Amino acid sequence: MFKIKAEEYSCPVEALSNILGKKWVATIIWTLQKEEKRFGQLQREIDGCTKKMLSQQLDLLMEQGIVENEKVISGNTIESKYYLSETGLSLLPIVEQMIEWGNNHLTCD
Repeated sequence: MFKIKAEEYSCPVEALSNILGKKWVATIIWTLQKEEKRFGQLQREIDGCTKKMLSQQLDLLMEQGIVENEKVISGNTIESKYYLSETGLSLLPIVEQMIEWGNNHLTCD
């Protein structure tokens, strides 16, 4: 049994589809592929994603061990950076294949 938040799935494909199918999740994963980013950087790079939605999706990705958050205290400030975990990095080929499939088989107006 696979559990995401309060929902349970008997199929791992369905569970992963539930994660990757959420708005902005694949974009967040793709944006974090090469380097860690601060929250504000992510929000600027993901045009149209609200602060609330980005926060919710990052929380989901951290709960699933896909994204990690590192906090560094420097004087009176806390710098928080997000990056893909090993699990998150292993999703990159899947997201890349989704992009390739979409480019080859879907039409955009």
